[in-house]
Amino acid sequence: MKHHALALLSLLFSSALAEAADGEVKVFILAGQSNMEGKGFPEPVAWQLSQPKYRERYKHFIKDGDFDSFTKKHQASIEADPKKPFYDWSEREDVWINYLGRHGNLSVGYASPSKCFGPEYNFGHVVGDHFDEQVLLIKCAWGGKSLGRDFRPPSADLPTDAEFEEMVKEKNAQITKNNEKNPDKQRPLTTVAEMRGPYGRYYREMMKEVRGTLDNLKERFPSYEGQGYELAGFVWFQGWNDQFNEDWYKSYGEHLACLISDVREDLKAPDMKFVIGQVGFDGPRQSKPAKDGGLSARDHIKSGQLAMASRAGFKGSVAVVKTASYWDMEADAIFNGPGGWKADVERWRQFGNDRPYHYLGSPWFFAQAGSGFGEAMVKLHRH
Repeated sequence: MKHHALALLSLLFSSALAEAADGEVKVFILAGQSNMEGKGFPEPVAWQLSQPKYRERYKHFIKDGDFDSFTKKHQASIEADPKKPFYDWSEREDVWINYLGRHGNLSVGYASPSKCFGPEYNFGHVVGDHFDEQVLLIKCAWGGKSLGRDFRPPSADLPTDAEFEEMVKEKNAQITKNNEKNPDKQRPLTTVAEMRGPYGRYYREMMKEVRGTLDNLKERFPSYEGQGYELAGFVWFQGWNDQFNEDWYKSYGEHLACLISDVREDLKAPDMKFVIGQVGFDGPRQSKPAKDGGLSARDHIKSGQLAMASRAGFKGSVAVVKTASYWDMEADAIFNGPGGWKADVERWRQFGNDRPYHYLGSPWFFAQAGSGFGEAMVKLHRH
């Protein structure tokens, strides 16, 4: 009787695995600018993994969760050639990732610079743990891009012809001034067509990247068995560049609402869940108000992002994650401490590696942000 029971359990388990394998691939799109590209540097991770105080936060990053093996291999590689450090990262086969020409199992390195990681890493682990089906992350991120121009969605009105002509006039005045100062470095004057061209370019590139990945699943991921896919979610983490243009930051909320609606329509996924990463470049600090005492450019963007969760038609399908709460206070204490990070470069490299606009290059920030985005996405799917 015992053997029959074990056989039945084995059959049920095999059936459950087969059913999970046959389920549609859960596809998540992760889009934005440089912080979605990923600025979580590996050097601080390697040091923190050698410290009992910090190592547990990154256990899933390393192969077999073996701290000693990871540290020994890393130190040996540094001794052999300091310019070629080796990191024995783990891979997750049930979570695939595609990032601008690179594709494979989820691991550290699908970022810019290429040895870094971004929110995708912990996001992939959270959703991978939640879903029985195979997960695919399609990451579409380019540094230095705005929502107001570069990612501007189709339904967001463009500037008028007269406004474009005025922009061209101002731009050409600046070009002429620079040409007069630098006779050996002459730049040609721009045209209305050239000024109009960048508007929406990276929205179109994003759609091209998503469709190109979905049309070539078997080629990019050989273990794909033709089980189909579901566009399950979209994560947006962007906002730095919009603060330098008044129209862009004051219209940020409207542009973001258009982005959500247009992505759903263009991909024929009306129920796709959206998670918005609210920018948190100041960490726990308050943004300085505008000169007139009103909202700063940054706060216009933050309020526009926050409003998406309660906007009519979006409630229950859009969540906002406040990334300021993930600010790395230990990296901050070094960066903003006496003498700044240059006062103790070695100590600085144990926690960060960049400026505040890249969240200090803190791997702990990007790990937490990824987890926060993943948990918010899972919550949307549970309701």
